[in-house]
Amino acid sequence: MRLSGVKTICFSATASFTASFALLTIGAVTVRRASRSELPFAAIPIFFAVQQLIEGALWLALPAQSWSVHILTVGYLVFANILWPIYVPVAIWMIEPNQLHRNRLIVPLVAGALTTLFFIGALAMQPVSAAVIGSHIHYNFPHPHDKMAFAFYATATCLAPLLSSHKLVQLLGATLIVSMVAAYVIYAVWFASVWCYFAALISGLIWLYFRRQDAPGNLQLKKPTLKGQS
Repeated sequence: MRLSGVKTICFSATASFTASFALLTIGAVTVRRASRSELPFAAIPIFFAVQQLIEGALWLALPAQSWSVHILTVGYLVFANILWPIYVPVAIWMIEPNQLHRNRLIVPLVAGALTTLFFIGALAMQPVSAAVIGSHIHYNFPHPHDKMAFAFYATATCLAPLLSSHKLVQLLGATLIVSMVAAYVIYAVWFASVWCYFAALISGLIWLYFRRQDAPGNLQLKKPTLKGQS
């Protein structure tokens, strides 16, 4: 995930394409095991794979500065800034069987919707660009209210899994927060893009969620209900 114009920690097209292949492999497994209501959650690794595929293609296109650079840059920012803030809370809401926890998810859902709308407007009004600086891709996406946008973004993507009744989804939220702090402390300059690279770890947890759901003692969880449960 990324929020504004900072460098990515991805060093080459090969690194992006390798990450994309790994995430597609995980996503193929999770989607195959998912019920209809679980499909958005199961597809998270696939969307991360497409995002990394776009960045890999951007690495190849940047030296020539062809017309495709702008399209790929916008495509990457659509995934990073517009898709994830609303997609993550919606996907978690759809797998939530506990009505009380569903009600609590209203907060990240609203935060995600506002964040997505904000970045749609910013992308429509602000010029965006990408360039290789040193060994990294620099995305220039100027917009106002950066701190507020980040707070809403973090609320949508980190708080949503923490509010789930599923223990592994809560672990996902905790991992996101730990990765966010680690990325900021160690890679402050590249914070947003480094955080995005935790997609591989996140996708691993999603795979564990569906593996656990397939266990004989947990098959009843495959059909969430809307009744309140403690």
